[in-house]
Amino acid sequence: MEALQLDPQTGVLSLVRKEIPVVSRPDQVVVQVAYSGFCGTDLHIIQREFPSSDQPFTQGHEFSGLVHQIGSNVTHVRVGDKVAVDPQNWCTTCEFCATGRYHLCELGGVSMATGIKFDGGWAEYALVLARQVYKLPNGISLKQGALCEPVSCVVRGIERASLKPPGFQSILIIGAGIIGNLWCAVLHHMGHREVTVVEPQRTRLELNRKLDTGYTCYTPEELRNAVDMDGHSWDLVIDCSGNGRAIEEAINAVRDGGTLCMFGVTPPSTKIRLSPYDVYKKELTICGSNINPFCFPRAVRLVAAMGERYLDYKKLGVSEFLLKDYAKGISILENGSSAKVMFAVNTTLDKAIKK
Repeated sequence: MEALQLDPQTGVLSLVRKEIPVVSRPDQVVVQVAYSGFCGTDLHIIQREFPSSDQPFTQGHEFSGLVHQIGSNVTHVRVGDKVAVDPQNWCTTCEFCATGRYHLCELGGVSMATGIKFDGGWAEYALVLARQVYKLPNGISLKQGALCEPVSCVVRGIERASLKPPGFQSILIIGAGIIGNLWCAVLHHMGHREVTVVEPQRTRLELNRKLDTGYTCYTPEELRNAVDMDGHSWDLVIDCSGNGRAIEEAINAVRDGGTLCMFGVTPPSTKIRLSPYDVYKKELTICGSNINPFCFPRAVRLVAAMGERYLDYKKLGVSEFLLKDYAKGISILENGSSAKVMFAVNTTLDKAIKK
């Protein structure tokens, strides 16, 4: 099979031929990959700014496909089923796992995820644990199914930010990459209308406008004017950029008694300046949101409900590439001309199901 292999020591990606993985344990599943996402975290890994495997491996932690092979103990899916994969791994026995916080697992979590520590979905086939595999309902295409993982992270962010019902909270989204756009799509689907988006790249602002949410869009300079000159502020500010300077400025945009949700992934070396007095005086709540514990089933249902109205690739700014064209994908992610790259590994799988 074809696979993209990263050498984490050099940051070099290569298209290689590998053996198709096979089930060796009763709790494993082999997935024939249809679509596999390329997100900002993947780019951080390639640039050696985010921890990953120290050995050559295949990236890809957001993917969908068909069940190709199952272990003897697997009962919730069958060969040929449409599935999406939750990349998270956990030990089940440490203190965090025992208290329902498996995303903070002492031996697992994001540092041990499929596509980050173990071979993932930038390949024609991927070997995963059965507990990572979720069957997709008939209403979800495999193309949409590849968005279940990032949507599940948004679901977690909604929990962490204690999102209020529509009409009770003004919201600022920082960053109009794919995750910012997905936040906008989910919020609009839920009925939220008092939402503002800030993004430095004009091309990405235009992509965000194509979602047809009617949300106000600002550049950072326009946002500063709104905050400094008009005294504008928001009840909930969600950083989807992972940019240290943007996070520092976000503090000023939070209304008294409001919440800052640090959602975007920053490189571990990033530091920010924070005034404890501002946090005290404004009585701010600052929360982090780390991946997606217990959120994947809800994300699958949410993706099914949102459908093409919100998850159309063109509206979201998603560009499709073949695995062999990965260099083009990296280039457009770096220059911001697309919100996201999706590897179309095997598009015939969706077509075969429709027939």
